[in-house]
Amino acid sequence: MPKRMVITGACLVATLWGCGTEDGSTRELSPYSAAVDGAGGWTLLFYLAADNAQEAAADVTLKQLQAATAQGANAPQVIVLLDRLSQPGTEIFEVSAGKLVPLQTHPEEVTSNGAVLQAFATFGLQQAKYDNVAFVIKSEGLSWRGIGRDNTHAADSPDTLMSCGELAQALVAAQSAAQENMDLLVLEGSIMAFVEVVYELRNAAPILLASQSKIQPDGLPWSLVIDDLEQQPGMSGRELAIAITDDLQTYYSVKGNKGVPAADTSTNFAAMTVFDTSHAVQALDAHSAWAKTTSPLLDTLYNVLPHARDLSDVGGFGDVTDVDFQSDIKTFMVESKRLIGEAGLSLPAFDAAVDAYLAVQDELVIYQRKPSDGSKLGSANGVSIWFPPTWIQYDTSDLQDGLFGSSLSYEDPVIDLDWVSDSSWVTFLKAYFDRADANLAGNGASDEPPKPGVFENPGKKQ
Repeated sequence: MPKRMVITGACLVATLWGCGTEDGSTRELSPYSAAVDGAGGWTLLFYLAADNAQEAAADVTLKQLQAATAQGANAPQVIVLLDRLSQPGTEIFEVSAGKLVPLQTHPEEVTSNGAVLQAFATFGLQQAKYDNVAFVIKSEGLSWRGIGRDNTHAADSPDTLMSCGELAQALVAAQSAAQENMDLLVLEGSIMAFVEVVYELRNAAPILLASQSKIQPDGLPWSLVIDDLEQQPGMSGRELAIAITDDLQTYYSVKGNKGVPAADTSTNFAAMTVFDTSHAVQALDAHSAWAKTTSPLLDTLYNVLPHARDLSDVGGFGDVTDVDFQSDIKTFMVESKRLIGEAGLSLPAFDAAVDAYLAVQDELVIYQRKPSDGSKLGSANGVSIWFPPTWIQYDTSDLQDGLFGSSLSYEDPVIDLDWVSDSSWVTFLKAYFDRADANLAGNGASDEPPKPGVFENPGKKQ
């Protein structure tokens, strides 16, 4: 559907952003042009929430966008919101022919607030020249906890992370308000390719792009992506997402880190997954069916499942993710079946549940790549799930910010994860901890009596 011509000037600004702020001041507004109907091209909307440690990374992205749009006559339309840590205010501008063309300047805003993102997304959709729109949120990523922390906020606010639910609501509301759709959502934040995140964003965009690993300081290679779009402006959302994934491999395989891990540019971290979000509900159903099938078998699988969980760790704690426990779902299930076979067990119901889930994941995960030399991502196969090894590590509500990136716990009503409420994962995890991993042989915090058959606790005092 061609983009609609939109009204310019104060009327539109008042609708989207309002004409004043809470402190009574007015926003400084720059004139901007109306959208032009267009087909066969792309508009890229960048939400650079860099009021945090990501400011330098945001500047790298801007330089790439400027350089790429300066060289081609057929570049996509690029509209950017930028919130910096080093200076107050929020800027909105278009990157055109290598220039930053101001559109709006706002007083300081908290860009972890979904209302701010919603207003920009609505504005960007109404200004889009082309039928196809990609929305990119670039900021700190903290897996299922959220993305886009803002460090300039009220002193009495304990955290300003945007939850995945708030992000989803903002994007859905923006599309409804603008009466336009987004074709691709790119999460340019670390460790966001979690099934909990994909499920939360199932209605935000048909195609989702996210990483099981770090987003390195150079970020995604937007210079290569824009070059692709100049050559093939008619790419679909699926094709563009695949192109970005391939460009990521190309960029970091050339760049490398020449054996200096501190440089944080190793190809070991260049992983990306393309999701078809229309299969997110089926993935939840199939995974829940697997959990319900497996829970009664925990007495039989008390050694197998912890081993498979360890083998499915993406990078290992502190290696790649730094702040989380993430297990690749496919690796976990495949290794579970292998270990069951090696143990001489026959569990046809379990095998059938695994096969049913993996068939759905093959539809959910359109495309994924990881570096061939990426030993730290050896178990990554597209999508992770939060799978801590013990109850103590599951219940993070009392942990400090510095340890896990946020004090928000998995079941915290503040984040209100749909996966937690809609799936049977939490019920399974608690049964798993009780049987296989938590409070081993009575040495846990609750001093639970030993269970028959629990594998020996290496730390147990005889």
